[in-house]
Amino acid sequence: MLVQLTVTAANVDTLISLGYSCIEVWASIDQGSSYQEVTSSVAQSAVLTSSVAQTTFQMGGKLLKLSIDGAAEVSVLFSTTPSNWTPLQVVNRINEVVPGLASLDGLAVVLTSATTGRVSSLLVVYNDAEDLELPAGTVAHGTEARAVFVSGQFIYVFNDVAGTSDTRYKWRYSADGVNPISEYSVRIFGSAPPLAGVPVSIGVAQFVGSDGRAQKRRVVVVSDRTPSVLAGSAVGDEVPVIVDSDDLGYLQLTLVQGAKVRVAIEGTVYVREFIVPSTEVFDLLAVMATAPDPFTVQTTPPLLIRRSI
Repeated sequence: MLVQLTVTAANVDTLISLGYSCIEVWASIDQGSSYQEVTSSVAQSAVLTSSVAQTTFQMGGKLLKLSIDGAAEVSVLFSTTPSNWTPLQVVNRINEVVPGLASLDGLAVVLTSATTGRVSSLLVVYNDAEDLELPAGTVAHGTEARAVFVSGQFIYVFNDVAGTSDTRYKWRYSADGVNPISEYSVRIFGSAPPLAGVPVSIGVAQFVGSDGRAQKRRVVVVSDRTPSVLAGSAVGDEVPVIVDSDDLGYLQLTLVQGAKVRVAIEGTVYVREFIVPSTEVFDLLAVMATAPDPFTVQTTPPLLIRRSI
């Protein structure tokens, strides 16, 4: 599944002046208990590493099944003799089936996909060679190159073909992995990317209370009018889009440029209707402040009564 993250760096020029140069993206697949970076200086391959052999691995008669880059599984069957295999013998046998897949790191066997990026993957489908400590279900993915800051560019998109709708992400800024390094963002989930060719804008907002503290707010967006044709597509949906601000009061949502939408801030009477600007990013609250209230009741001023003395 492909999921997409949109990182808005509204103060990118300030970040660059402070020494930051790129965005690191981190992901968790254990419900947020731990995170690992899914980006790096350059795109990297998926890698799996076995345990370190004491001297040899007990591989006689064992079977290893792998799926590489999502392709059909391949089987590596080790002959019954010898019973104990040196790490080099294990590497050579794997490479007989998949040339170049295996290598040595001391007394450990390293499996490396030939591709790079998040599309690069290694999955252990079956393995009864317990000495390798690569049980069935073990999976590794490659990393994408970190997004590099560009002066004046506020929107940075990260596509993760290895992600799911349940994958939790965080990001932070760094000088390509070294200091200065910022704090992590709050946890977010990725979402399906917009269709290719449909121009979209990112609406951003920051909610703060009168005491200066960040506020959790929910914004509801509805486009329930007759669908209009924009960029060759019929745009309009009676199903509302619901977005919550994060722990810092920050919110962002993706809308089709030119679409007429009605936006409401839940828990308030603040509702505005406007056409989505044709810009890469816009301040949601600023646009709402100048938009008319669709529920304003229009009243006719009273007629003046003509009197004569």
